Amino acid sequence: MGYSTNNKIIYFYQKILVFFISVFLLSSCSKVTQVKVFNPSEIDTLNINNVAIGEFNIQQIFLKYKTERNGTWETYKIALDNSQKKSIGRSIRARVVNLLTSTPYFKVIFRDEFKKLETDDEIKQFISTSGYRTENIDAVISGNIWLEIERTDGVDISKEELQYFRPPRSKRDLGLNLSIDQVVWWPYKSTTGTLGLEVKMIKLNPTEIVANSFETRTFSKRIGGRNKESFQRIGETISSSNNQFNSKNDKYSDNEILPAFNQIIADLAISIANGFVQKVSVTEKKETLTIANGDFENSKILIEAGAYNLAIEQLQKTTAENPNPNDLYNLGLCFEAIGDYGLAITTYREAWEREPDNLLFAKGLGRIEKLLREKPKLQKQLESR
Repeated sequence: MGYSTNNKIIYFYQKILVFFISVFLLSSCSKVTQVKVFNPSEIDTLNINNVAIGEFNIQQIFLKYKTERNGTWETYKIALDNSQKKSIGRSIRARVVNLLTSTPYFKVIFRDEFKKLETDDEIKQFISTSGYRTENIDAVISGNIWLEIERTDGVDISKEELQYFRPPRSKRDLGLNLSIDQVVWWPYKSTTGTLGLEVKMIKLNPTEIVANSFETRTFSKRIGGRNKESFQRIGETISSSNNQFNSKNDKYSDNEILPAFNQIIADLAISIANGFVQKVSVTEKKETLTIANGDFENSKILIEAGAYNLAIEQLQKTTAENPNPNDLYNLGLCFEAIGDYGLAITTYREAWEREPDNLLFAKGLGRIEKLLREKPKLQKQLESR
């Protein structure tokens, strides 16, 4: 008897535990899902399958380091030798290669002879005079680089009025409330930079520039220096026995550091190269889409888990009669995730027609309409591979 009672008690608490876990999962659900989307290339590259990567040459580079003390600025130019310049070019070249190989559209071929060619004229001359037949290579991607980076180590100078001695309230009318003006130095460091990157795709037969892109990106970061709480912070460092401000107490945090030179270049190059790759190649990305709050609560968990077919089965039953527009939207979301854009747009439209003011439904409908417009072009590009 006692054993049976204990089992019932354990079973009862297990059900309570399962219930609370389910509630927690539902309440903590982020209500988003990631859907894989393919975008067609902007430029027609149907006949280009195999791509070689040429040189990325530095056309101009200007690096300087500026320091300022007591109002006097000094500027030091940083000179790079050819090996350092080529290292920067190879670093940017590697970013372009990584982006091209991450999307399986082109086959990237590494050939030493193309890596050594630095200009369009050299490529044309190499093809015409060397008798090279460009075996298995349809195009070459190369680039030119313009770079300017400035490092600054300086100070902000401010004149602060500081209360030096504060007598009791009863004595302040006697003029004993003294203050001083103090010039304060706030040390700071900063980095600013601009990268200009030209990327070209040159078709080899016939020799022509298929795509040419030139863009610039800028970078700026500063640590330390004067901030809006400076007066209060100075006051906290001053005592009646010592009115000298110690700049070491207010320097930039040791946890804050400026990014390395190579990291700045890499980040700027990736941003520009990504735009070029989208022009010439089918690209794949994941879009984060919002899940609506419908009557079928479990759909949120199923969609987040990627169980789209199971969610479709459950949502179709839920929306069979008098459907909630949110459930219709979630059903369309599932169809979109598995690539059935025809059913997705039908379901999105039905949800939107029931609630035309719902921005979430309108975005879903517009997104699918765009995908359907691009689908013939995308399908043609993918089939050519």
